[in-house]
Amino acid sequence: MCQPAPRALLGGRGRRADVHRGVPDLRQQVRQGLSTAAARVHRGRVRPPRRSSLVDNAGSGRLASGGDSGGNVRPPEGGTTMRTMIQGGWVVGHAGGGHELIPNGCVVFEDDRVIHVGATFDGPVDRRVDAVGKLVAPGLINCHLHAATNAGQAVFLDGLKADYFGSNFVGYVAPRRGTAMPRAGDRADVAGTYGLWSALRAGATTIMDVGTMPGGPASFTKIAGELGVRAYVGPAFRSASYAFDGSRIVWEWDEAAGMTGLERAVAFIKEHDGAYGGRIKAMLYPGQLDTCTPELLRQARRWADDLGVPMQLHAAMNQREFHHILEQHGQTPIQLLHSIGFLKPRTGLGHCVFHNDHSWCHYPYADDLKLLADSGVTVVHAPYKYAKMGVKFESFERYRGLGINLALGTDTYPQDLIHEMRWAALMCRLADGSFRVGRPQDVFDAATLGGARHLGRDDLGRLAPGAKADIIVVDLRHLHYGAVHDPIKALVDCGSGRDVETVIVDGQTLVENGRATRLDEQALLRDVQAEGERLWRAIPQWHWTGKPLDEVVPPSYPVRGAH
Repeated sequence: MCQPAPRALLGGRGRRADVHRGVPDLRQQVRQGLSTAAARVHRGRVRPPRRSSLVDNAGSGRLASGGDSGGNVRPPEGGTTMRTMIQGGWVVGHAGGGHELIPNGCVVFEDDRVIHVGATFDGPVDRRVDAVGKLVAPGLINCHLHAATNAGQAVFLDGLKADYFGSNFVGYVAPRRGTAMPRAGDRADVAGTYGLWSALRAGATTIMDVGTMPGGPASFTKIAGELGVRAYVGPAFRSASYAFDGSRIVWEWDEAAGMTGLERAVAFIKEHDGAYGGRIKAMLYPGQLDTCTPELLRQARRWADDLGVPMQLHAAMNQREFHHILEQHGQTPIQLLHSIGFLKPRTGLGHCVFHNDHSWCHYPYADDLKLLADSGVTVVHAPYKYAKMGVKFESFERYRGLGINLALGTDTYPQDLIHEMRWAALMCRLADGSFRVGRPQDVFDAATLGGARHLGRDDLGRLAPGAKADIIVVDLRHLHYGAVHDPIKALVDCGSGRDVETVIVDGQTLVENGRATRLDEQALLRDVQAEGERLWRAIPQWHWTGKPLDEVVPPSYPVRGAH
């Protein structure tokens, strides 16, 4: 059964979402090839529309060059178009395959599509948004997010075990054998809403949730759809789980369960791909390289190709995994994936830190980075998570220079992709010992164009005629910015998700003047705190230490009155 909608969601705000792919008559319209808003652009002017003929470029979800399906587009309410112009700020346009800056520029979108980006626009509009002193940018693409299996898990990320070699993930998801880590249970709506909304509120208009789906696939899909975010989702599947047997981490294998999980994931794709007018897309997510058999990964690869969906896998993410795979298969993690044909475009490797030439691996007998570059796979980098563990990505510039597509994700907390851009830049400079690398434009590209390439979408991550109207407006008129000469440098060096003033997804305004239009954030935070405290009380029942939270993760200072 589906979970009830989150209590914090407000009713009666925004356009009602189509629950699945769209009604048959709209699909017939798409097949007939009705004109798009982009096609009305002629010599810098736009002919005023009469009735709406806006469709999703024959259902493709891409620009005129063609590509991945973005699902069907719902017609505007009443059958008429709504044209909005955002003007007066720094606009991140798109030309020649890359971004460009347009001072005092404007972006015009009609319903769910951008129709004009430039210095001026003299066509008619229905609504004007003043962006003077602000940055108008494409919505960011968060390519690796766990929308919280529960609302209080982030507290564990400093509670490491030394023999896990900095893998906070394994220390958290490996309960004592015979016990189970508590999940979100009846408050899955809180966990799912909090994870997705905190990322969207910080400027991510497209989010890849990698397998957590609190509350189950149907419930989580409903939450994502009603929030208004553009999301790629899918249930996780794997052949083994982690457990702590009293002295060490062990893998508990159930290969049949892995194949059954893949079957369920395929069924989910067939039922939900393209839901909510195409905003909700499905993906395949085999959990971690060391918890999946090669055969499970081969079958996942085949299904991803057959269904035409993106896929992501945690791989080369910690030192234990690197040496475990090397011992079990005689290959590095990247070599193993290459040998089974897993590495392809529209496939992401979450983290992919430990290649053979990483300074911690001491294994000069492979060429992992060349295999990645030649394959067209995407590496999804979550720098802050690794900085907290004292682990360097070696390095953003090195991967980029070899032609490896890079995208960014937040992984756990905070779900702030602007924050991650800064950490990606700084950790790259530390890894390479050079101030000439980790350039702001390179990490911004990863947060936009790199993510779009991972998804196979050239209508996302850019502002150009025909692109989806996924737009953020960042207020640069804060004291921490000072005088702004280059808005991208200012954003990466000084900005945060809290500076995002407006978030538009599919032409719908979800954050306006810094306030949510569909959500009571204070009610959500109250629920998150209560749920976190409930889950923290259960820690001694499952954690490998058997101890309460304050002993697993001691407080920063002594707490007066604590017992």
